[in-house]
Amino acid sequence: MATKLRAVRLDPADPHSALRRAARKLPLQRVAPRHLTEQQLKNPLIRAAHTRLGNIVTLRGKYLRRLDTVHGDRRSRLEKFQAIERVAEQLLVRLDLATGVLGYIDSENGRFVLNTQCNIAADSGISAPAFSRLLATLDDAGYVYRRIERVRLEETDENGLHLVRTRVLVRFTKQFWADLGLRYIYERVQKGAKKRRDAELREIGQRRLAEMERHSLVLHRREVARQRWQAKEARKEAGGDAQSPARPSMRQPENGPKRTTGHAVQCAMDRLLANKPAGSG
Repeated sequence: MATKLRAVRLDPADPHSALRRAARKLPLQRVAPRHLTEQQLKNPLIRAAHTRLGNIVTLRGKYLRRLDTVHGDRRSRLEKFQAIERVAEQLLVRLDLATGVLGYIDSENGRFVLNTQCNIAADSGISAPAFSRLLATLDDAGYVYRRIERVRLEETDENGLHLVRTRVLVRFTKQFWADLGLRYIYERVQKGAKKRRDAELREIGQRRLAEMERHSLVLHRREVARQRWQAKEARKEAGGDAQSPARPSMRQPENGPKRTTGHAVQCAMDRLLANKPAGSG
């Protein structure tokens, strides 16, 4: 029996959900490259990794030994280790400790955003193709996990063809931290980072619920005001229809001739008869 395929909705905070998200406007390049702050250097993982990756040429053969055996018996070129030294700080600046992915959580909506390779390469002082080749070599060595997706843009070129943007998820594996001699520290730091991430996501969720509640309250007030206005207009229309046109006055002018009724004539005859002297014919 054929199984029915079912669409799976990923958590917006999951790095894989950022691969298939609608294309956003590329962020502006910074005036100056980013550097590790004092607060980041207090982290034992960042501090030790920065020291070892920043001197990987000197420490070659002691750390990341799998990188030398990517091509079998032939050792890797020295340029690979020099490139690691140049991009080490920019990678650690953008490293998300909770997931091990190059990206960050957007505090406005709780979505995970991937960093672009072109900005990392520009801040590191190397070309984007060279940085892409370095990631491919690290992937072959088992030090990073890459997931590549291509997103079609609404923009078109001069031939009318839609442009395509390549989006890459880069995650450092546990093997990378193990060969760097920091696996125990990485697991301990990641455990604490996951707890902080859960608390951050709960805070973002509560803030979004509060915003939705305020928005619903505003809509409710608008609806109540609209209903009251409609009821007021309906009462005005009903009151105008109920009023009848004014009847003409039946009173005669005072200086005009007065009408004499039959009752008035009878009363006058009774008074004359009462005033008639007795014995008169």
